[in-house]
Amino acid sequence: QQMLAIGRALMARPKLLLLDEHTAALDPNTSHQLLELTNEVVEKENLTCIMITHQMKDALKYGNRTVILNDGKVVLDVKGAEREKLTEEDVLKYFAN
Repeated sequence: QQMLAIGRALMARPKLLLLDEHTAALDPNTSHQLLELTNEVVEKENLTCIMITHQMKDALKYGNRTVILNDGKVVLDVKGAEREKLTEEDVLKYFAN
């Protein structure tokens, strides 16, 4: 269903694709397939895509910029070489109280 929903959204040729927890409640294999397909389409169509996720591994693997919000405030906004160095452990530190 998620793949079909993304396909329908892409038919309109959007300039921005907003994905809000689009892999939530999916099994790991289906989630991986959906993320790979989404990544291929975003790159092929040169789309701007905002992916909201709680899966740190996915957040770091896909895309070229990472923005972390905590309590409604931007606590990290990185791209390029600085982003490439980030680990899951680094990201989790931004949520420690």
